[in-house]
Amino acid sequence: MRSVKHLLLPLLAILASGIACNLNPQPATPTATPAQIVIPTPTVETPPPAETDAAVTPTIPGPFGPGGFPADVNPLTGLVVSDPNVLNRRPLLVKVSNEKPDVRPQSGLSFADHVWEYQMEGMGLTRYTAVFYGQTPERAGSVRSARLIDVEHLMDMYGGILVYSGGSSNRHAPGTPPRINELIGAAPWVQRVVTQDYIPAVGVSYSEPYFRRLDYPKASIDDYQKLFAIPAEIWKLAAEKKINDRPNLDGLYFDYTPPPGGVQTNEASIDYMGKGPKRTWRWDAGSGRWLNSMEDQQFNVPDAPEKDLLTGQQLAFDNVVILHAFIYDGDFLEDEKNNLPSLHVNLDQDQWGFPARITLLRDGMRFEGTWQRNLGEGMIRLLDANGNPMALKPGTIWFQTVSNNVAKPEVVLLP
Repeated sequence: MRSVKHLLLPLLAILASGIACNLNPQPATPTATPAQIVIPTPTVETPPPAETDAAVTPTIPGPFGPGGFPADVNPLTGLVVSDPNVLNRRPLLVKVSNEKPDVRPQSGLSFADHVWEYQMEGMGLTRYTAVFYGQTPERAGSVRSARLIDVEHLMDMYGGILVYSGGSSNRHAPGTPPRINELIGAAPWVQRVVTQDYIPAVGVSYSEPYFRRLDYPKASIDDYQKLFAIPAEIWKLAAEKKINDRPNLDGLYFDYTPPPGGVQTNEASIDYMGKGPKRTWRWDAGSGRWLNSMEDQQFNVPDAPEKDLLTGQQLAFDNVVILHAFIYDGDFLEDEKNNLPSLHVNLDQDQWGFPARITLLRDGMRFEGTWQRNLGEGMIRLLDANGNPMALKPGTIWFQTVSNNVAKPEVVLLP
């Protein structure tokens, strides 16, 4: 049973943390962009035991974190795993497209421990970095190119293996600033990259069996959108290359008992600028999870459930973290055709010198807090208004990253 409403503590009033800023980054220019094999892998993580008919209160594991996780507890979800050996590997950070209706439903997102959604060049489109660790989907994708958030923050955060297809490069413009592939080539973790691009520091590019180009249910899909990652093969490759050591993933805190101060919330929507997507999360009391739907305003697709092609089920997550970050222009064009620079999605508190705001959605409530992380550190830390670790519900997390300074998405929380 994934929800334990009988353990809710009385709600107390909580003060929202004000965020003072004295910044002067190069602002991003808010340019509006015009805006089957079904073989689900069995879940290896187990929820707490259900109550018996005799109404005996179950022993609920935890709380766990932010450090000292038991060997059989996944530090990314706070869930007990049936086989602790599955945690003796590095997370996979797989780049997943959200470009157009043709790529939906994506494959594998419901198996991810974490998903990061972030704004790309132009500020109206979003892309995903799906983090796989506790579970192994048959495939993930479709796979697209990396961005600065992966290079500057997420790879350090997870100590993972970056899986992507293509990246911007200055090889045809020598003397210009390094772009994604050059930055990856200079990173200390470059050997933990699996991509179809040739990275000189690695000396190899990858195709099958680590990637497969598959026919999609929709005939109209572009060929470059048909590429999928095969996680089992990538983890096997990492073991062969002796780069699959378990990293330190401490930092998050999990408790089946919600923290005090929650405000009842049934729905949260994040509407990205212009014709960008509108993401909506709706609380489902029956499953105890947040259900994911999206309106694609660029292609005039009305709000509809987002599903996983592998399961046919609507995407549902235990926690949604609406994370406000400062975004500013990079020094190279990511999209030369439309003259759009790459974007820094900053997850470095040291650079700004103050904590940034989060809203946590769990158990049909919302909680205000802050995030903390310094450049080069590991896992991001989520804190409540008193500076204590914010209690996430054991389970999966969707990080909904939004701009805090330019082209701000409209965030609406109901009721």
